[in-house]
Amino acid sequence: MKRTLTTAVISALLLSACATQQNSTDDMKTSHIAKVQSEMKAYPEAGEGMTRHTFILEPLDNENERLVEIVISKTLKLDCNHYMLADALVKKDVEGWGYPYYRYDANIEYMVGTLMACPEEQANQDKTVRAPRSELYRYNSKLPIVVYAPENLDVSYRVWQPEVTVAADK
Repeated sequence: MKRTLTTAVISALLLSACATQQNSTDDMKTSHIAKVQSEMKAYPEAGEGMTRHTFILEPLDNENERLVEIVISKTLKLDCNHYMLADALVKKDVEGWGYPYYRYDANIEYMVGTLMACPEEQANQDKTVRAPRSELYRYNSKLPIVVYAPENLDVSYRVWQPEVTVAADK
């Protein structure tokens, strides 16, 4: 009986320590998001027909080992040809602040595609058309990634990191 009670008390203490750890991690994330969002006043508002996409990166211990790719895409009903959006992503700085942001000014009317003859049954397929990857950007959790793009386009990001194992030269 005494052993069961001791085990129960130790288990309860361990579980409460885990719960405290989780709450402090959540508080840190919330604090980080609030801090990064406070910097948003420096960025200009989106113009007519444009949308401002904001991404807040999670703080990491090894941010210098990561790179960020901005992905511009749109899902459309297309034929069997291969299509690509124009490469029009431009990096700019907020005047007076020096914060980077990205602007994509091309629209889906400026798609590039092959001219293959397609069978009729391959018409009107859902395809995701992307802009080519122009550059990989530095991972920086202290500032948001801000991208201005036309309303009809989807914007996301991808984080690149090295493989865990590194081969040694023999």
